[in-house]
Amino acid sequence: MKLSPLMTISLLSLSLLSTFTHAQDHQHSYGVTIGAGGGEYKNSTQDGDGFAQAYLFYNYQALEHFSVEVAYNSAIELDSWQCEEKYDDKWTCGANNKPMFGFLANEFEMDGFVVAIKGQVPISQRNSLYGKLGAQYYDYAFSRNGYTVENEDGTGVLFEAGWQYQWDMGIGMNVGLRYQDLGDLTLISQNIGISYSF
Repeated sequence: MKLSPLMTISLLSLSLLSTFTHAQDHQHSYGVTIGAGGGEYKNSTQDGDGFAQAYLFYNYQALEHFSVEVAYNSAIELDSWQCEEKYDDKWTCGANNKPMFGFLANEFEMDGFVVAIKGQVPISQRNSLYGKLGAQYYDYAFSRNGYTVENEDGTGVLFEAGWQYQWDMGIGMNVGLRYQDLGDLTLISQNIGISYSF
């Protein structure tokens, strides 16, 4: 029997949660991470205008330095702006809506669902370094004027590494670098986030 990518991710998350149910400290956290970056599509040399990303997550600390994370991940294209001085310090600015990755599309949207294992290494009482390895079910499309030019869905891989800081009141922040392999598309983004633990 062949499992769909969404079913595979669901079974993986259930098995990970059941594996760690005997952890002594049950810490929950949720938060949001935003970022911007660039990518590569089918080994293109043009990277378009880049993209902006939002990542909403729930994290269950199963062991002292390991946790399981589930998340919703979304990305859109990020238009760059060009400004020109016309005369006497008068400037005009507009979106540089150039084609992405060397083909006709100038719009991009991506949705993804992530199941990841997160490890952290404390470097002081409130500071730690972290790393994530996860599976991501993705669905993305490149379009122009509302018409789809290219689209793909499937299961890919997500890696992230960074630094995080946690205050006593439960609020935390993090900065990190994320790599996503989404079939023909790879994305690399720099991210900043905020979280709350309880």
